Amino acid sequence: MGAAAPTAGVDLAAAPTNTAVAVVDWSMDGEAELTQLTVGVADDAIVEVIGRVARAGGRTGIDCPLGWPERFVEFLLAHRGGTAPTDLGTPDARRPLLYRRTDLAVIAAGHRPLSVAADRIAHPAVRVAGILARLSEPGRPVDRSGRGPVAEVYPAVALRHWGLTSRAYKGTANAAVRSALVGNLLATIPWLRVSGGQRELLCRSDHALDALVSALVARAVVIGAATVPPPADAAVAAIEGWIALPTTALHRLPTGGATA
Repeated sequence: MGAAAPTAGVDLAAAPTNTAVAVVDWSMDGEAELTQLTVGVADDAIVEVIGRVARAGGRTGIDCPLGWPERFVEFLLAHRGGTAPTDLGTPDARRPLLYRRTDLAVIAAGHRPLSVAADRIAHPAVRVAGILARLSEPGRPVDRSGRGPVAEVYPAVALRHWGLTSRAYKGTANAAVRSALVGNLLATIPWLRVSGGQRELLCRSDHALDALVSALVARAVVIGAATVPPPADAAVAAIEGWIALPTTALHRLPTGGATA
């Protein structure tokens, strides 16, 4: 992974209408440029961006679960065969089935990810499964732990880590909050060149904003400044996915600093 490798971010919705893609080109002199920001993106374009960025040595951050809990998959197979567990009457009993290892790690850190097994986020997760299948080579599925061309990201937690507004910035009703967040974010990263039209789109669309944040987290992954699965969870993370959370400050992203 090179210091000047581009990164991309995808805010993936169930349908192209609310799906956004951002691409950031990084240079060796500590500057960066937002070279693509698009809302309304179909699968073909997403696959093209991920492939182009990967060939240049970068990564793409995807705001969507990349897999399901292994125990949930096992539960479905057992249920189909009539051998499902019978002690599932409490939330605590169902918890290991509904949350991935990475979800549990994020919960332990004080955040609350959605369950891909029990929430509406499963709709974009099904879509991303098809995208990952298109990116896979015969006999070599895409590594979902962040070691391959893509990394799973969580923009709201990244914003919180960077000391920025991370709640109530989405939707038409929160346009003022979102505009203030965009202003604060861009003021924190003066090294990122953003056009006037791109800034307007970031203010207008929370999908565009989350795509940009996802691309910034992808940069943290490239420079080794994001969380990775512990060795004990590495194998299951390659199947379930692993949420990469930044471990460095925004101002260190261009130069590759690995501490906050």
